[in-house]
Amino acid sequence: MAKIAHTILKLAFCISIFSISLWGNDFTFTVESSNDLNEWETIHTSTVTSEAENTFYRALIEPINASTSVLGNTTLTVTQTWSQETNYSRTAHVQVPDSNAESYPVIIFLHGAGGSGNNMINQYNDHFNSFIKVGMDGYQNKWNIKTEPTKADDISFLKAIIEQLNSYSNVDTQRISLLGSSNGAGLVLKALIELPEDTFSHGIHMATQLTDDHFRENKFWYNEYPSEAYSNETALPSRNKIISFHGTNDSVIPYDGGPVAWLNRTFYDAHDSVFYFAQALGYQGSILSGNGQDTINPDIKKYSYLNQSAIHYKVINGDHGLSGYKNDIVSIILSHIE
Repeated sequence: MAKIAHTILKLAFCISIFSISLWGNDFTFTVESSNDLNEWETIHTSTVTSEAENTFYRALIEPINASTSVLGNTTLTVTQTWSQETNYSRTAHVQVPDSNAESYPVIIFLHGAGGSGNNMINQYNDHFNSFIKVGMDGYQNKWNIKTEPTKADDISFLKAIIEQLNSYSNVDTQRISLLGSSNGAGLVLKALIELPEDTFSHGIHMATQLTDDHFRENKFWYNEYPSEAYSNETALPSRNKIISFHGTNDSVIPYDGGPVAWLNRTFYDAHDSVFYFAQALGYQGSILSGNGQDTINPDIKKYSYLNQSAIHYKVINGDHGLSGYKNDIVSIILSHIE
């Protein structure tokens, strides 16, 4: 008797193999498509006569448009138009490891106000050398979070760069991390809230935290571009890791939070900020108290939730730039994403 195998397949830039056990001497393989998962249309049916002694069979699904392009050192561009510019070329600088690996994880650097993508790559020149490094450039050297002078659509820019990266065969699309500092960390926080969970795996933010724009009434919110009003409620997408670092002596964005007049924003306490992420991801306990767990540096204390899915690192006496802690912070980051 024929056996009918119905399989819902998500065809992406990958090769999928699935195996099934079929008893009998023949079977029918049917591929169906649907737009809403309610009504299905048969697009292909094949009957296969099997050898009696064979029990297991497998099908290989390989998109004919799978990428064979290899990413090298380059500058990626995205053209955008908004209130300040028309057909403006946004840039992201790419540095690929000098090795023969089949694919590489990616770390995308988002600079602080006044910085640049190349400066971030240079800052981490001796680190993350098994990663494809991507340094993105903010318009006017800033990222549009709310009150910044740039009004560019930076979430769309970031999403478009990730989509370009995903089209290359040597990019490990399952291991894309964002790392931002200060203003760039603000964009990481927006991406954690706004971009789908399959866009990137890890979000690392340093020297900034959630504001009451992002989170209030125990809900997450985002602004629908170009509006600056965070009035759209959303569920928090899942991530492999949400990691924060913040110095207790930060005089720009205070560790304990509170109003920051020059940004016209009110920040949460840095540890509370990660705790709110943990709660949204399913944590049901109380916020961790005390001095935290020891790390490789006695001045860096760890508060971990949900089996290290959401982690806060308190940098005792650390300033806004976390001066003097970079090497240890990089080692800690690599322990999570490498």
